[in-house]
Amino acid sequence: MEKVIPAIERLKREEGDILLVTHHNPDGDGIGSMLAMYQFLKKQGKNVRMAMKDNVPHIYDFLPYVDKIEKLPINHKFNLAVILDAAGMYRTDAPVYANEYLRIDHHIGGVFESINDYVDPYAPSTTTVVGRLLKAWDEKLIDKDIATCLYTGLITDTGSFKHNIVNEEAFEFAKYLVEKGVDPSYVSSMVFERNKPQTLQLLNKVLSTLRMYEEGKIASLTVRQQFLQETETSEEDTEGFVNFARGIDGVEVAFIMIEKPDHQTWRISIRGKGKVNVQKVAAKCGGGGHRDAAGCRIKGSEEEVREKLIKAIKEEMETQKETAKIN
Repeated sequence: MEKVIPAIERLKREEGDILLVTHHNPDGDGIGSMLAMYQFLKKQGKNVRMAMKDNVPHIYDFLPYVDKIEKLPINHKFNLAVILDAAGMYRTDAPVYANEYLRIDHHIGGVFESINDYVDPYAPSTTTVVGRLLKAWDEKLIDKDIATCLYTGLITDTGSFKHNIVNEEAFEFAKYLVEKGVDPSYVSSMVFERNKPQTLQLLNKVLSTLRMYEEGKIASLTVRQQFLQETETSEEDTEGFVNFARGIDGVEVAFIMIEKPDHQTWRISIRGKGKVNVQKVAAKCGGGGHRDAAGCRIKGSEEEVREKLIKAIKEEMETQKETAKIN
């Protein structure tokens, strides 16, 4: 049977201008999905542009066509806007003007943008969802450049195949992309081995904030604006820092609190090791994500925010203990 994906049919019909966007504080999955889709639609002869609110983190500046990404907001009304790797258009954190909206994603829940949305919360990455779409539409158009963007999203969102969301499809997709010309060593080197000296200076300050709770089952790190100013770094340089806390023996949940410039808002990244569903923790704080990787934003003082997170984590731990007793 021919696979019918409504998102493909909608994009095929579009003869007007298309805008591709991803969430603010973009990661490899959002950027990789957007870049892959952009190149593919260009090959299909579509009038397409890409944009996001924030700058491209330097670890992704090697990706093909990254220089074509514009900054939001754009003072133009597009015929169709496609949000990739986000729970809804609101996650762009900037106005997006369009006659119609479409969502392609792998996050649990979120906003229903149209009947043509393509969302699979069981997919290991949004690039996996995009890969399915492109293969079903016209597989021969997937070249090395498109495959490299898709692979970058796959390895970053799965934590190099360490997260709980990794399944058979993740490895099959990686194999497929390598067959399309991806050099795994090159991509990993560009993403994970290009730290600036200032980034390590920042990491030194952040590691000094390490705190442990619940007999070592919860670990926290803090990034204060003062740290960024003293090391001449930016928020994007904190990518992956939370994994240092997650990697401590005995830790079940780790989180990092990143202070925003207003000194009132904190961006939170939460990571788990499979025992605690951190997506539910983030949801209690107004955010979302996946079982082992989630996030949210919270307003308040440093101590208030930390206490709120620890309370939510402990509640989820207790819930899962009760569930285990019943089962």
